Order: sequence, then structure tokens, then C-alpha cells
Amino acid sequence: MKQLSLLLFIALLVAGTFGASAKDDKKKGASEMGAFQGGLIYSLPRTGVRILAEVTQEKFFHGPYYEYAGKYLGLKNVASSDGESWKITDLKMETFGAPDPSEVHKANGAVASMLSLSDEGVLLGINCPVKADGTKTYTTDFTQTVELPHDIWSELSMHSFLEGKDSTKHSGDKLKTFEEKAAEAGQDVIKLRKRKALILASKYDRLPPDGQAYQVMVDELNKIISNYEALFIGKTYKVTHKYVFEVVPDAKANKALVAFRFSPSAGVLPESNVSGKPIMLELDPNLDLSKNSEQRATPAAGETSGNGLFYRVPGSVVARLLSGSDVLAQSRMAMAQFGIVSPFPDGMINGDFSIEIHPATGAIKRVGN
Repeated sequence: MKQLSLLLFIALLVAGTFGASAKDDKKKGASEMGAFQGGLIYSLPRTGVRILAEVTQEKFFHGPYYEYAGKYLGLKNVASSDGESWKITDLKMETFGAPDPSEVHKANGAVASMLSLSDEGVLLGINCPVKADGTKTYTTDFTQTVELPHDIWSELSMHSFLEGKDSTKHSGDKLKTFEEKAAEAGQDVIKLRKRKALILASKYDRLPPDGQAYQVMVDELNKIISNYEALFIGKTYKVTHKYVFEVVPDAKANKALVAFRFSPSAGVLPESNVSGKPIMLELDPNLDLSKNSEQRATPAAGETSGNGLFYRVPGSVVARLLSGSDVLAQSRMAMAQFGIVSPFPDGMINGDFSIEIHPATGAIKRVGN
């Protein structure tokens, strides 16, 4: 009897274990899922302005024969000293999104499991798998400069620097004066110009048989002439630098934002370097649009939200980059902080809709089923 009772007890225990396991394995429906305790923290974006600046740097070196440019080539107002100059050649503006510390919210209930966030915690979508682009970091180098050759004036003349050199005497008696060398260089420039003119006029009996060889000859002559003219008028070395600056404006302070500083002699400078003239970012918001948006956003009956989800209706601004009173660039753009924040209606967040949010403005980008 004891053995029979023990076997019955073991059988009942095994049967109960399998029954409990089967019950636990049964999946719960979406309506049976419990609400999140405490909710999920997210932020809405505010819109920043990214400024892409292209600046050209020029380094000038005066020619060694500059004093004789007028005498031997008839050139006037030739530079007599070295110099460096910078010029802004291109400016572009684009927008980007950044978390707004004044618009941090908490999503309540099971809807928190439907959110898609960026790596900075900004709301990107609801019930919509949105792939967040990684935040790109831009680095601006303020120490860029022109790469110069080791020897700027490698060719001062195509003639000997010694006087008295002929077919029987391989070395001269004395060095030529600096002006004599300048006179020789001036005569060479004039001869090369005449030769180029004759080639272009096809005055030589024998010319290259094809156009490509003819062009090569002309290009080489231009190069030689340019090198010898530089001995009088100087040489310029040029390079283009690119900089990126990011400004995140406040809706209450939008008239005096320093984007960067610039000096025609030193180039682009950090904002802290007051030796450069400030390039200002000015934002002119469309106040009528913001006012009308705020009036239309007043919730009607049944449009209140208890889920803690919000989106932005961005404002429209005209952004200008100014150097003093001169407008260097202008662009119209949508900016989140110049608009309003509005709640999602509860009926919109029931799992039947997929909603994609614009990452730079926080506006509703797309609503789908």
C-alpha cells in the first residue's frame, strides 16, 4: 500500500508540473500587457543652425626684381613687400536637431514601448521603427596654412651669373650685378612673348602636326613666361579651407549670435578671439505664423492627451549671416523653438497608426497605418 500511495503522489506531482508549464507558455495578447511603471523619458528637439564656411587663404611673396619691373617691363605699382590675405568665398546654412532641455517629457502606459528615440533621447517615431542617424561630430582646425615649396625662387635666370664666359673661357671674371640679371630676365620675358605671338599667328614654317602637341607647346611657353614675370611681379600661393560651426539659438535671444570671427589678415578665428570681426547669425521669425499656429492648437473636445506624448509645430525664420551691416548669406528655414508644442490626441496613439517625427524640428513627418 505504501508503494502504491507513493507512485500515485509522484504521478499527481508530475501532472501538476506539466499543467503549470503549459499555462505559463501561453502568450498574452496585446490588450493583456501591463502598463509600464514610471513611464519612459524622452525629449523634443530644438533646431540648430550648422554653418559651412569656405575661406580662401593667399600668401604673396614680392619678386626679387620688383625694383626694375617698370624699367624693363613697363609694369607699374608692383608690390614691394610680402603679404597674406583671407577671403570668405562661400557660406551655406543647414539645420540639425539637438535635445531641448526645456522640453523633456515622460510617456505613460504601454505606449512607452512604441517609441523610437535617437541616441540622444529625442523622439523620432511612434509605432514606427525609425533608424536614427548617428550624431556626426565636426571638428574645425584653426591652424591651417598654405603649403609652400622649399625654394620659392628656384630660377632667377636662364643665364650665367658670371661675366666674360665664352666658348674658350668656361668661367667668368666677376659676378654680374643684380640689375644686370634683372635686365636679362626682362629681355627673356619679351623674347618669349614674341615667340608665343609668332606661334599663335602660325608664322613658323614648321609647326606640330596635331592640335594636342601645339597646345602643349603653348602651355609650356605660358609656364616659362609666368615664372619669369613672377621675378618682377611676385608669386601668390593659394589654398581653400573649410570650417563648420554649429549654433543652437534660443527663441528669446535671436538677434546677436556670434557664429565665428574673421580677420582679412589672420582668417577664421575662434569666437573667443576678439581680434577678429564677429560674423553674426540673425534670425527673423515669422510671428504671424507662430500666432496662428498657437490659436489653431487650442484643444477641442476629446483632443486632450493623457499619454504624455507631444510633438512640435515649428516656426519659420529667415536666417542671415552678417558682417557688420553687410548680409553675407540668407536662408529660410523651419525651427522648432520658434513654434509651439502640442499633445498627441489619445485616439491617435492606439497602435493603429505609425507616426514618424522630423528629427530637426520635432514636427510630424508622416502618419501611416
